[in-house]
Amino acid sequence: MSFRPSNIVHPVNKTKKQEAEDEDSTIDDIIISKFLNVKDRINIEVADSQAFSNSLIQQRQQVVNNTSYRRTMESWKPNSLQQLVQMIKSLSRGKPIIDQHWIIFYWIACNIEYDTVALFTKTFGNQTAEGVFQIKKGVCAGYANIYKYLCDQLQISCELVGGYSKEYAFYKREDAPTETSHAWNAVEIDGHWYLIDTTWGAGPFNDKKVFEHQLNSYYFLARPNEMIYHHFPDDEKWQLLKRSIEKDEYMQMPKVHPSYFELNLELVHPCNQAHVDFLPDRPYALVLIRAPSDVQLMADLKLNGKEIEGGDRVIFDRQKQIYCCYFAPTNIGKYKITVYGKRGHSQNGVHRSALELIMNVKKIPVSHISYPYTWPCFHDLGLKVIAPKHSANAVWNDDTPYAEVLIKAPDDVQLSCDIQYNDVIIENGSLAQFNNEKKLWQLLFAPEHTGQCELIVYGKRTSGTESSSMPVVMFNLNVTELRHPMKFPTTYTPFERTKCQIYTPLDGILKKGSVIPIHCIIPNALDVRLDVDFKRIANEGYADSILQRQITVGSKEIIIYAKYEQESDYTRLAKYTVE
Repeated sequence: MSFRPSNIVHPVNKTKKQEAEDEDSTIDDIIISKFLNVKDRINIEVADSQAFSNSLIQQRQQVVNNTSYRRTMESWKPNSLQQLVQMIKSLSRGKPIIDQHWIIFYWIACNIEYDTVALFTKTFGNQTAEGVFQIKKGVCAGYANIYKYLCDQLQISCELVGGYSKEYAFYKREDAPTETSHAWNAVEIDGHWYLIDTTWGAGPFNDKKVFEHQLNSYYFLARPNEMIYHHFPDDEKWQLLKRSIEKDEYMQMPKVHPSYFELNLELVHPCNQAHVDFLPDRPYALVLIRAPSDVQLMADLKLNGKEIEGGDRVIFDRQKQIYCCYFAPTNIGKYKITVYGKRGHSQNGVHRSALELIMNVKKIPVSHISYPYTWPCFHDLGLKVIAPKHSANAVWNDDTPYAEVLIKAPDDVQLSCDIQYNDVIIENGSLAQFNNEKKLWQLLFAPEHTGQCELIVYGKRTSGTESSSMPVVMFNLNVTELRHPMKFPTTYTPFERTKCQIYTPLDGILKKGSVIPIHCIIPNALDVRLDVDFKRIANEGYADSILQRQITVGSKEIIIYAKYEQESDYTRLAKYTVE
């Protein structure tokens, strides 16, 4: 590679575009504050305030956790419905009613598979208790019928409930359903009524319309004020609510999953609505969710089942203590927004779907935006992307051999970066340095090939105990033309830790015998030295944290060292090679 003068990266003044973006942020803050101050939120209350006493909650949890019941039922192989009844009677003899209900619920949920063929062909067949038992399959009516039959055999109170549910295809409907589409049960325990759905307790449908057999105990004695979000009975008395919900109101409510309640989430905006719209004069929609401090959220935006890359951004506003979820559609269509959550801030654990919303886009704003992929650490570290703004793609200029990302970070945060092509890191293809004048991290990326690259930024706190950096944000880079490929100099951890910056040379491969200028910011060093071909040259050109001088390139390498207070030896900062 022939030597060529490197481009010097100088601080830039704030442009009108940046000022406009700052103004946009201020306007968004005003909008968010307005949503947070809405007072007329819907309060859905259970009619029987004594139904979910601490005693009932404890009994329910104890029976759900009872492994002895589970082991016993898992060993059963009943040859007939009557034999099953006798097994249940034997196991539940002398047990509390709540235990008897759990035994019935558990056996049905674990042994009856949802009949997807019957559902999609509309040939439902025999949905009686006997019919369902014989083939171990059924639709919702079959699940509800066998549950009631078994309760009747144990002489415990149970009713069939018919109505509507927000099943997997709910949002594909254009109008409200007019015919009953779901069935579940209501049971009486100690004078209080509760709701049970063994169909949903047996497992969900996935995006491919495949039933996944997976016990979900949430639907065993589910709270009525939660069930109403996805179960609407024909007879309003089975809502079991202090104030009955109207059908139109039910249709407008968002579709929530058990995790929404288990994680104690609150949808602040849109307030109790399933549909989301663009913010006024913005190319994106905003969803606000309040969550406990130990809950972590993420989201996605899909059109026709395909996730929109760069279509979502989730940040936690520490000042307002709220999750701000942004969604930027790319075209017209009916989009599905899904918010996922998990408890704990470690990298372990699975985010489970908690909330689904719909965004029906009939017109795309002129100024389309997208969002880079961020990891939770991005928000935990308090980072902010300055450039590229509102884009998942870094800017590529055919006349420049590298792309740039600018990130603002707290003083105790250290960043580093990599560039990948076909999932392989490009050696010396990235440079992380700190612009001390603008107080920004400047992350530079030099590709080796045309095509799609991934730019990954890592971060960690220097004031913390963690020793390794974690990925924080990723951008895409589409390299259309590469006229002069380059390599950056090798930099070492102290270069980033002490927030150094190279103005020139940025090219890490120097030409033998050439005379080059060196201009670097090396903050707070007692002394700076340069070694050329393993030999120290005269110290000169370093003052007030600035190294600026000329040197003659040797035949092997040039290394920049710095000496800091309380360190006996010089620290290696950066290395150039020679060709």
